[in-house]
Amino acid sequence: MIDKKINFILFTALILISSCDEQLHVTEEEIDPITNPQFVFMRESNLLYFSASYEMEFEGESLTSAIVEWSIQSGNPADSIWLNDNGNNGDILPFDGLYSRKIQNDLNHIQNIILPSLVGQVTYCFLGVYGSKSVELTQTSYVENISPVILSVTAPDTITRLSGTEVEFVLVSADVFDMNGSDDILNCGFTSQHMGPDTLLNNGEAIWLYDDGGIVEIFPGYYSGDEISGDGKFSFQIPIFGAGNTDPSQQTKTGTFLWTFSAKDKFGDSSGSVEHTVVVE
Repeated sequence: MIDKKINFILFTALILISSCDEQLHVTEEEIDPITNPQFVFMRESNLLYFSASYEMEFEGESLTSAIVEWSIQSGNPADSIWLNDNGNNGDILPFDGLYSRKIQNDLNHIQNIILPSLVGQVTYCFLGVYGSKSVELTQTSYVENISPVILSVTAPDTITRLSGTEVEFVLVSADVFDMNGSDDILNCGFTSQHMGPDTLLNNGEAIWLYDDGGIVEIFPGYYSGDEISGDGKFSFQIPIFGAGNTDPSQQTKTGTFLWTFSAKDKFGDSSGSVEHTVVVE
């Protein structure tokens, strides 16, 4: 009987110890004073947004400061960005425990600015000061690449060939925008599909446009016709041979053509396609 009582006591003690350990673990999670960290880089408005939920008290001390220590690269002096819960400077609801800040991404406000070309991880640290104690929560976020966008295409709807053997040049342009900066745009071009026989010209390869300011010689004595280098406007002069040419290499096909424009950035992401129909007579 004594052995049974001892075994029962030991079994009960093990249950109590296990229960206490589990309760302490839950309590530690519940009193974590900084939760729900968020970071957003708003490329279009060039703003940084930080927010986190802070407990008003921690280990008997009241919250006195909520800060983000912001440094893009390890070793750089960090920017101390003060968060608030009063409904100002990017905070939405006052006194809801969510401390926030929206700050301009420029050297007038912070030292560690995100350049438009940045794609990759950024690390930052939320800091809560409770009396003489401080609590830190380090976070890592990934700044996504943004695909380029073709804003507009400039091309004629109808091209009429000259009657003789002369050649004229038709300028075709596409305005391309990339949130990562115009330097991130790798190329822009279009394919030409002859709608009658339903065939792709140029062996299906893209006809490239250029953003070189018209100063780069593409072929001997031949330039793109682009006006300003690096402005995101890509151009190309298409030769249109006169109807009197008998040389097959200097004859421009007639009919209806579907030009499909697209752009790609240096990360390999493509824009959506933009189509334009042109009739060559």
